[in-house]
Amino acid sequence: MRRGAVASVVTVVVTGAVVLAGCSGGGDKKTADKPPAERLAAARATLEKAPAVSFTLESQGLPSKAIGVSGAKGTGLFTPPSFKGTLNATINGVTGTVEVIAVEQDVYLKFFTPGYNKIDPKTYGAPNPAQLFDTKTGVTSLVGDTTDLKAGGRTRDGAAVLDTFTGKVPGDAVADLFVIGDRSGTFDITYGVTDEGNELRSVVLKGPFYAGSTSTYTVRLSSLPQAVAITRP
Repeated sequence: MRRGAVASVVTVVVTGAVVLAGCSGGGDKKTADKPPAERLAAARATLEKAPAVSFTLESQGLPSKAIGVSGAKGTGLFTPPSFKGTLNATINGVTGTVEVIAVEQDVYLKFFTPGYNKIDPKTYGAPNPAQLFDTKTGVTSLVGDTTDLKAGGRTRDGAAVLDTFTGKVPGDAVADLFVIGDRSGTFDITYGVTDEGNELRSVVLKGPFYAGSTSTYTVRLSSLPQAVAITRP
């Protein structure tokens, strides 16, 4: 092969490598360059438009005698606010997995019973899981209550790359949502937003959920392509 031809081949290979490297990070550079508050607000709006979302709740650092919900897994809808799945909860001194259906203000529990019974979740120190998906007062509404918002680093959630944002939220916003928490306290919050699609994917809250201790609740959300029917039993 002539020297000129070799040089041409090298140029093509190098150029192609540069192009591929530029694409490997994924995401939209215009979106990534937005201020944290604007980026997070857009990510919230993207998630709230989803037909349905998968939802998990995990906890760390709960006191041994904590009453209420320590975990959850299921499917949620933003319209109307609804949830169907399971809760890991301590009720009347008994800890176990509880099946739950919640549609707007109505919550139905199956706990050592053959069928669902309508209950008031506050009686058990638990939030109404449907209200976690209320766009005005639910998990995504914490975005509007966040102060001292800053862009953080990047992390992975399975195959997804997440940009993180950190801030502070007042205790009353947390207590209104989770039914537990020091109303006079302040909680650290970390959001995870997908690099591809700019969707709110995770919310991590750390602070005084219970007196005398610092606990962490992690919410993971992921949009589903189709709506799921959640109805009152």
